[in-house]
Amino acid sequence: MLMILRSLLLGLTLSSLTLANAESNRAIEQWKSFAKNSAQLEHQQWLEAISDPRAIKLAKDWKALRGYDAYDLIDKHTLPKDLKPGLVINKTNVAQYPWLAEYLPRDVLNSLKLADGFVREISIVPTNTYYMNKGVLNATLALQGKNLTPSTDAVGTLINPDGSATLINDETAGAIPYLQPKDGLELNWTFVAHGVGTETLIFDPMISNSCDGKGELDVQYTGLIWWQKFHGRQTIEPLGSIDDKDRFIEGGSLFVLSPNDVSGIAAVRQRAAVGNESDDFRIFLPSNRRTRILSGNDAQDPMYYGLEVSWDDWRAYWAKTDLETFDYKLVGEKLILASPETGYVYRSAKMADSQCAWNSMEMELRPVWVLEIIDKKGTYQYKKRTIYIDQENYYAQYQEMSDQRGRPYRTWDDSRSWRPFDGDAQWDHITVHNEFNNRLNIITVTPVWEDRGEKVTEEYFDIDQLRDL
Repeated sequence: MLMILRSLLLGLTLSSLTLANAESNRAIEQWKSFAKNSAQLEHQQWLEAISDPRAIKLAKDWKALRGYDAYDLIDKHTLPKDLKPGLVINKTNVAQYPWLAEYLPRDVLNSLKLADGFVREISIVPTNTYYMNKGVLNATLALQGKNLTPSTDAVGTLINPDGSATLINDETAGAIPYLQPKDGLELNWTFVAHGVGTETLIFDPMISNSCDGKGELDVQYTGLIWWQKFHGRQTIEPLGSIDDKDRFIEGGSLFVLSPNDVSGIAAVRQRAAVGNESDDFRIFLPSNRRTRILSGNDAQDPMYYGLEVSWDDWRAYWAKTDLETFDYKLVGEKLILASPETGYVYRSAKMADSQCAWNSMEMELRPVWVLEIIDKKGTYQYKKRTIYIDQENYYAQYQEMSDQRGRPYRTWDDSRSWRPFDGDAQWDHITVHNEFNNRLNIITVTPVWEDRGEKVTEEYFDIDQLRDL
């Protein structure tokens, strides 16, 4: 009876959406059919979110700016006949789909083949069309309208034609600098400019499960995170530039709540705009009541014991753009299967009771650029970092890292909490896997959306104040 009522409710909702939307897009049409067939309430709710007239207009405006959406790019490819929404893949049938090696990240595919892998089943959902908020849209339109195409100077700073640093100039800091990057360096800057997809971010809390090589929970950390874009702010107050941040593009801060042996660890990192200037990076260690000043140009240490996340991996990628140390190569474009960004409405993966695996994970087909960041000196933690950057949203869909011998080392997958009605984004869940020793981190996030302008203030980026939180 419950399923019958749910199906009737879903049918009524779909009919009302059809009448309400004078305009639509292919993502909505795909989700209408999928949600009807799946009869899952969370899919219906997602359909309602992307069918909001504000979402439809913003998707249309971003498509006009880019010149395409995800479906236009997918149309250029010939897909396997079985690769469509509704397909479920697990250990029992994965061998039936040899084409998965072309679309599914290697580490996830290997996991599916195991009875105790960290991803045990995936299900394909319709491709969404993603975009950033209206502030980024307007800033990018203004950048193009004034023909302010930036370039990279000799010390690795992204600069405007007048010589000002692009990412701290209020006129250009809010924009995506290269909508269609021509090389790896341009793609890197577009990824950096995306930031975290919002102007002010709050995680309250962030829960990090550190799992050993046998798939058992080793330690669980809880903490708080804040992040702020310092210049070109258009949507969350304070607008314009944050006071006293003339040198810095952005700042991130962390405060650890538990367990007791790490409680009170605080960290603040602020990204310097000039390429040969070090980030301001300070960590307070309560065990010895001391603040360490670290080099923002060398932040390869794990954030703390048991985490596979280094300070350069914090919020997916926070390494300095350094032309002396790294080569940046755009190696191509392709389609991959990646986690959908549905976290604002529902979590797209279901965790196992062990808290050290995903029983199921949704994935959608995404068009990406493939960026390789290669260590030229042989001294960095990774010989190569491969980033699959979304061609709609300019954010990483997936990352693969190799050690200095070229062997698989770490992978990073995350799913965002993205709001269709305004294009703003925070995080929902993150999976970091060490392929060498099979250690795993599953990180889940509760983002705060309301009153962020009032809740995040300058003391969160001052280590001497943050440590006394």
